[in-house]
Amino acid sequence: MRSQRGDGPAQDRDKRFLEKPQAVISVAGGAVAILVASLGLVFGFFLGCKRQPPPPKLELSDVDVAREKDIAADWTSGDEPRPAMNDWTSSLLSIALRNRSEDKVLVTEAEFAINAVTQLGCPYGAGGSVVKARYDIKIPDLRTPPFTVTRPLKFEVPPHDNERIGFTVGPETVPDGSLPRVYSFTVTLSADDKSRLTTAPVVLMNPQGTASVLDAAEEVMSDGTGFVKPACVREQARKAREIVEGATLVSPELTKYSDELNRLAALPTSG
Repeated sequence: MRSQRGDGPAQDRDKRFLEKPQAVISVAGGAVAILVASLGLVFGFFLGCKRQPPPPKLELSDVDVAREKDIAADWTSGDEPRPAMNDWTSSLLSIALRNRSEDKVLVTEAEFAINAVTQLGCPYGAGGSVVKARYDIKIPDLRTPPFTVTRPLKFEVPPHDNERIGFTVGPETVPDGSLPRVYSFTVTLSADDKSRLTTAPVVLMNPQGTASVLDAAEEVMSDGTGFVKPACVREQARKAREIVEGATLVSPELTKYSDELNRLAALPTSG
């Protein structure tokens, strides 16, 4: 019996001794796990920071369509070439760019995403001349939107500076008797720092032919003469008004044209 009582404490000491390394290993394992997890968070943090793209060097500071520009235009009457005209009026899309960086930025491409092309006005007659104006961006005559027209550029914006780039936009050809065309589009500029800047939707009108359309509309609405129908004038006035009211960046020629069409459409007539 003494032997059994004497063996009890010794066995307990041996048991505790054998348990201590396991406890140490368990604590050490937990510390290693915490350390690994902490390192994972640290590396994950730095990797996450590394994946963030640098801030853009270039930004859009202003877009407007409130200007006009006279451009050269080649034209033929019948099959006979005529001297180039230098007073072909066009709306001008103007884009202001700001470079906030220490480096110059080169704009390398302008992409015009044409969303709609609309002819506004009632047919008023035609002649034999064809004009090919030297627009910066020539819109194909027979293509159906949506489509894109791309132009390569070499336009430099110096460090900490502002620059303004302008584009004239119009049809490839303008036959005599053509109706004014309205283009709805956005422009995306690409630069050598991999940035891409896109404008808000723009609505621009080729103003050629507006005077003839309005003259023909006034004849029928005021005097009841000509072959234009009053119903056509009213319909075109409605279309012009809806286009103007549905856009933010609208060329002033289109606004003025819409106002005149709607004034004439409101005149009393028996048609």
